[in-house]
Amino acid sequence: MLRPVNLDFFAAETDLREIFDFLFSATDVRVFESYSEYDSDLREFKSTDELAGVYQLGRDPAGNGHAILLQLWSPLVMRDLVIRRFSLNPSKCDGHTFRHNIEGGGLMQLYLGGVHDLIITMSHFGHQSQVRAQSWGVGDGVDWEALGKVSRPIEYHIRNRLALAKVPGRPVLREALELARRGYALKPSMGTPWAFELSSEILEKS
Repeated sequence: MLRPVNLDFFAAETDLREIFDFLFSATDVRVFESYSEYDSDLREFKSTDELAGVYQLGRDPAGNGHAILLQLWSPLVMRDLVIRRFSLNPSKCDGHTFRHNIEGGGLMQLYLGGVHDLIITMSHFGHQSQVRAQSWGVGDGVDWEALGKVSRPIEYHIRNRLALAKVPGRPVLREALELARRGYALKPSMGTPWAFELSSEILEKS
């Protein structure tokens, strides 16, 4: 049974660009927004620059660690690409009537935080376990062995190739580390009353 992946990490713009450059060049995943804009089709992004043309990579304006919500779909993992249109109540959504989202138990999530004032909020990569997806009724049509083969290199790339330091269980990537050395706080979100602390050895190392 495939275990879940829940990798929280700290990254700024150049770090995230390196992640997406890897996704687009070294994996078969396709990158989609989790939910479309109101009254719009769901967008797919086919390059790092295309994504950066829509979003401010590495910035978290609201400071909640969810500045950009993306889903990664692999044709090796799920044969069918399922994009669902759902209705909205226009009286509660400023007149908007629908949105789209992408669905499936074999999707991988990439939720991005970034710089907010003098804080770096946490980003996240992960996917469900086979057991949980099946218990929720969303495990059909997923090649779980393939999901592990696709997700492991992504997790390894973030955790082992791009990270230069870590706080408990959470890698800190290159630019985020440089900012932390300049006094930026590493937090899950701006509202978190505490911050992760890097060792004095890491902070002082040039």
